[in-house]
Amino acid sequence: MLQHSCGYEANFHCKNCQSPLVHDDRIGLHCPQCGRRITTICPGCGRRW
Repeated sequence: MLQHSCGYEANFHCKNCQSPLVHDDRIGLHCPQCGRRITTICPGCGRRW
């Protein structure tokens, strides 16, 4: 489960390989298995994840 800076928590999975996503401060949300980078909006505060 990933937690946004506002405190909102969510589970994200890659659309290509269905593995759980990880967050890195340098890269952002990405899939460690296939390397896909994801940009999404936090439903809690409306800012970029």
